[in-house]
Amino acid sequence: MAQWGFSCRHDYEGELRAELARLSADWPIPLRSEIAMPGVVLAQVPGDQDSPDQLRLRLAALDPVYALQVLPQLTQVSAPSVAGLADACMDAVRPLWQDLAAEGAGGRFAVHVLVPGQIKGQPRPQMQHRAELLNQALKQRIMRAELHRPAKTDPVGRLLQVLLVDAEVALVSASPVVRPAGAMSWPSLLPAGLANPPDDDAAPSSAFRKLREALACMAEQPQPGQQAVDLGASPGGWSHVLRQCGAEVHAVDRAELDRRLARDPQVHWHEGDAFRWLPPEPVQWMVSDIIAYPQRVPELLAAWCDQPWAQRVVVQMKFKGGPDFELIDQAVAVARQAGWWIRAKHFFNDKHEVTLMGGYIDREVVASLSASDNPQGRQ
Repeated sequence: MAQWGFSCRHDYEGELRAELARLSADWPIPLRSEIAMPGVVLAQVPGDQDSPDQLRLRLAALDPVYALQVLPQLTQVSAPSVAGLADACMDAVRPLWQDLAAEGAGGRFAVHVLVPGQIKGQPRPQMQHRAELLNQALKQRIMRAELHRPAKTDPVGRLLQVLLVDAEVALVSASPVVRPAGAMSWPSLLPAGLANPPDDDAAPSSAFRKLREALACMAEQPQPGQQAVDLGASPGGWSHVLRQCGAEVHAVDRAELDRRLARDPQVHWHEGDAFRWLPPEPVQWMVSDIIAYPQRVPELLAAWCDQPWAQRVVVQMKFKGGPDFELIDQAVAVARQAGWWIRAKHFFNDKHEVTLMGGYIDREVVASLSASDNPQGRQ
């Protein structure tokens, strides 16, 4: 058995554990998990030390909605000094790291050194300085050991993650980076999977953080001059983000927008039912933070994806209590059947909601995708 780590928004460890059990329900040995610390769940995964190709397949199968980050095949190391910890981390992951580097196509590497308070979203967590020193020491050791130097333009294909349990004990993980959908990556290339959107006093509501997280996860955003539709826009937190990206915005809601947005000549308010409104011609982006029953989200995706009326979508599915995983499956299936890649995530700024992110491919491409290309078993 190998120990894997998953991070999530603290207080949602129970949802993550339930989802891990659900994902492995048909396995010969279902996953056993426990809460290691706030925001971190450890799971026992069948198998031992996988090869890079085996790890990629496991990463494809274990991409839970409620996981912000995955740390595969954890090993515990200890040492009293930063240099000693760096040496112990490299010794623990060297065989796999060398295999990844030898692939050639492994791409560039990244190093994340995490501390418990960081996973909880604390701005100045304890041991942060020690984590920064360890990060530098690990990068120096990897650079000295590298025989092949990927080009700076190559994508990141290898990730070394270290979670400092305390000043002298760490959990270390090395893994390839897979691209489950669009430009998104798994493990996340955001440390602990956190986008950490900065405060924005000009935003009409705090909801802007949720869209900022989704765009960071997607690793893309609207470009200047593109057309974007914001369904259920009022008071305008998401429209504000779209305008910051430079997009021209069509905001749809029965309620009016924030005055500053309403004065923007590149923001067009359309009074009406956001579930029924469609643009006169296809746009590049559709985003939706509509407050509605989650059962209406598959209906919304069907209306927008079948045409398609947009090339990218970001849609929130809101629950009154715990998540309905079957309904999430249904929403994802609707988009996939229409020729879209799609991924669902519960972000740090989400509460009783899940964010669906998707992009149009085409029906022939989607029909050719195998189950192993489907990271959440849904896409």
